[in-house]
Amino acid sequence: MNVLVVEDERLLNWSLASSLDKWGFNVRRVFTGSEAMNSIAETAFDVFLLDYRLPDGNGLEVAKMIREKQPEAVILLLTAFQFNELSVDAGLIDGYFNKPLDLDQLHEALLRVPLLRGSGAKFKSQPKL
Repeated sequence: MNVLVVEDERLLNWSLASSLDKWGFNVRRVFTGSEAMNSIAETAFDVFLLDYRLPDGNGLEVAKMIREKQPEAVILLLTAFQFNELSVDAGLIDGYFNKPLDLDQLHEALLRVPLLRGSGAKFKSQPKL
């Protein structure tokens, strides 16, 4: 499974990529929304781990562009802020994780991605997912 990590906090970006690699996922790391958009022009990704606050824009804006280019991808938002469930309900993203991340929960969620991709089912956001 191809995963794109879009996180500007370098240590978290590296930590996520290291964990994903250890779990057997193919990982690419970027730090901005524009880098994410350049990456999807070259590669199809199954999952996006997308920071809510990026140096060049809002993660939800990036999610909207990703959804237009790769509608079947699973988009999981990473946020340190109180988040509104409306974006999940509207289908813009498939779920979110509050920071600091619980890597065990993330791993469990990623193991379910093949079952959910393209099904219309959404991850429940209770309490961190």
